Amino acid sequence: MTADAGAQTTVVIPVWDEYVAGLPSGALASLTGQEPAPRIVVVDNASTIALPCIEPPAEVVRSSRRLTVGAARNLGLKHVTTPYVVFWDADDEMLPGTLALLESAIGSDPRMAAFGAGIVEAPSGARHRWPRRWIASLIRFPALFALVDSVWSIYPSTGATIMRADLVRECGAYSESGSGEDWCLGVSLAFRGRLGWSERPGRVYRVHHDSIWAQHSRKLQLDHARNVRRRIMEDDGIVWWGKALLPLIALAQWAAIGASAVVVAARRIRR
Repeated sequence: MTADAGAQTTVVIPVWDEYVAGLPSGALASLTGQEPAPRIVVVDNASTIALPCIEPPAEVVRSSRRLTVGAARNLGLKHVTTPYVVFWDADDEMLPGTLALLESAIGSDPRMAAFGAGIVEAPSGARHRWPRRWIASLIRFPALFALVDSVWSIYPSTGATIMRADLVRECGAYSESGSGEDWCLGVSLAFRGRLGWSERPGRVYRVHHDSIWAQHSRKLQLDHARNVRRRIMEDDGIVWWGKALLPLIALAQWAAIGASAVVVAARRIRR
């Protein structure tokens, strides 16, 4: 263990190929500048581009083969020894003071499973459209929030969201899929404890043509919804009524995906 031995939080960053270039000056610089300083675990996901020299307090964990995004994050989780964990994307930056805010918030309530902060887009600085502002009100009703989150992903489990590492492990962490893996973890946490949210921006988000967000499709949405239902069925930490409502959750998921398709089509027509 290096100088970060007293850290309360580990930040896990999977990285491969084109995400390698901006890692030292972007994500790593923004994380090492946080006070208090976190542990940092960089997961080399069998990158075809060699990683630059990664110096303490960051350490590198290497996979011998290319993993899905969810599996790469779970590999990093195996090396987490702190009470809290944050999963970060290599092309994003953490705004100053964010980690102190997150640690203070989750440490103030032992019932809190996770606490998140807002997202702004680069280079505009505008608030990202997701998650919606109304989650700050809905989050006061944990059972209802968990059900809504099961139908449509409304809470981030990556980025500027701090989570209790033991709960992340207990629920099976991320689904080992190439996208939508964060939705499964968010649902498991929503059924396990309180979630918190602050509109204060904590993450600078960059969207480009290779971003996972930019690759979403109706088929992927249906796959993600199916993975969430499987998680609800298999996760022993999810209450009985959550499992009993699975047929209704499935119907609501299909309705939400269908409604989303209609809205997108209408926007294209108006253009």
